[in-house]
Amino acid sequence: MTETTKALHKVLVVIDPAEEVQYALRRVELMNDIVEGGVDIHLFISVEMDKLGRHEHEFHCDNDWFANLVKPLHKHGINYTAEVYWTEDWQKSVLGAVERHGIDAIVMSDYTTEEHQNDMSAARWALLRVAPCPVMIVHPTSQLRRKTILGAVNMQTDNPKYVELNENILKVSKVMAQAYGAEKHTVNAFEDTMDYPDRGAMLRETDTKQENMHIQVGDPATIISTVADDIDADIVVIGTLSRKGLRAAMRGNTSEKIIKRLNRDVMVINCAAEAPQT
Repeated sequence: MTETTKALHKVLVVIDPAEEVQYALRRVELMNDIVEGGVDIHLFISVEMDKLGRHEHEFHCDNDWFANLVKPLHKHGINYTAEVYWTEDWQKSVLGAVERHGIDAIVMSDYTTEEHQNDMSAARWALLRVAPCPVMIVHPTSQLRRKTILGAVNMQTDNPKYVELNENILKVSKVMAQAYGAEKHTVNAFEDTMDYPDRGAMLRETDTKQENMHIQVGDPATIISTVADDIDADIVVIGTLSRKGLRAAMRGNTSEKIIKRLNRDVMVINCAAEAPQT
């Protein structure tokens, strides 16, 4: 197994027993077929307290439910472990499982509402800010393929945190593209027309083909989502600054706006996370 595929080997899949379809698990099942050496899955089964309060009906999980859940894993010979959590601090429990099991990436589903807006809780948004590894958010309508990867960077900044964030985004994009044999694209949005980046330098620093480099002026959330639609990206890799405490749960940042606009998978990594090594 290469260093690239090792970086994607141990995956924590968030399972919400209150939902009928586990999109994240479907994605990782396909990931096992594509990535050399397959994946080891840890099933984190839990209902978030704030989401539980919104359900007007009761639900239960029995042996048959679990048997049906893991049936595809047995069929494809995928190694897995599982644990069930009843917790008031969902985010902390997920982080604990990541540390105990040496997880390389977290994969969770994005369940959309009737208005087609994402239904991610405050705890999930906070997890993106503090997770020690990349977090993949699987959209219900995303294609089960990996032909085009889009990494979103901001190369004009000299802020150390953003520089590190750019490096992590580029590493994740490269790992995903190599593992899936996909075409890698890079987008750089900027709002100040006086701050146009050096295209040649960006091509070298991002290791991107000239025809796959997208540099545009305007609102980052709008440009990133538009480019993703134009190239029909299968997954968009974005970054978010690492936050702790109450700041981690703050809403309305650029990454949240991007996720809300996209109807495709998103991989999020923060500047403090450990990016896969290429």
